[in-house]
Amino acid sequence: MTSATSILKRSVYVCSLLILLIGGYLFVLPNVGNIYSYNFNWFSENSISIVFAQTSASTMDNMNKTKLVYHLSSDEPWRATIALLDSQTMLKMGYNVTLMLSIEGVQLGVKNPHQYLGLQPLIKNVSDFISKGGQVIICETCLKIAGYDNTDIINGSIIGDPKIMANLLNQTTVVDY
Repeated sequence: MTSATSILKRSVYVCSLLILLIGGYLFVLPNVGNIYSYNFNWFSENSISIVFAQTSASTMDNMNKTKLVYHLSSDEPWRATIALLDSQTMLKMGYNVTLMLSIEGVQLGVKNPHQYLGLQPLIKNVSDFISKGGQVIICETCLKIAGYDNTDIINGSIIGDPKIMANLLNQTTVVDY
């Protein structure tokens, strides 16, 4: 009986996440031309009720205990937008969410990314994510390779040395972008 209940809870959880993600892609894809100015709040505020309606009380209690790490290794605006959208939505749902920035993704964790990337609107969304309780950890080595140091990072973000990065990935769910 316990395993059947566990399977049912996981099925509801997975279905809820699929509805959330598919709905997000259907909303974002017609607006690809304006992907960096995407309004994150509209989708996450309107979609959370769908997921909550399908989620049991015990599953919702477990959300606060579940650690999610969104690993973003790209500075490509579309990929970064989806990673930020998903991480902000899960944060609003009560999950413990960390955005881990590595490789080119460190551009989203600095105050002044390379101008040719056009990432300023996304930098504001990362700052908003931090102000709403999300954690941002930036790969120390990647930051140095990109030509930045600890004075360049967004307020509230953390530089992740190898020990911090290893602890971050211990017993957590990682979503990779």
